[in-house]
Amino acid sequence: MQDLNDSFFNEDEFGEVVTLTRGSNSYQMKGLFDTPGMSEDVGEVSVIAHSPRLFVRSSDLPDSKPRKGDVFALGSTPFHRAMKLSAIDFVFEKDGVVVYRLEESK
Repeated sequence: MQDLNDSFFNEDEFGEVVTLTRGSNSYQMKGLFDTPGMSEDVGEVSVIAHSPRLFVRSSDLPDSKPRKGDVFALGSTPFHRAMKLSAIDFVFEKDGVVVYRLEESK
């Protein structure tokens, strides 16, 4: 499992460095950003949109605890523009990975 984590969170492979802001404190960590695309003309539904997600190791979070309202800054990559996103929900997986569901911050 460690090899898989190392590949997913390695910024030379799939991952990227993101900055978490909680209050006045900032923390850099590795994450895997996923923004599911939109599907068009699927049956009677014209467009299906999904919330972007960010996968991080719980051990990289302050006190190893995720929180709703966590704010992440992502730099520009070949796959997405620079953006700031807020956590609206999260799932704490058994393998120590936290999957945040995000929305763009204002």
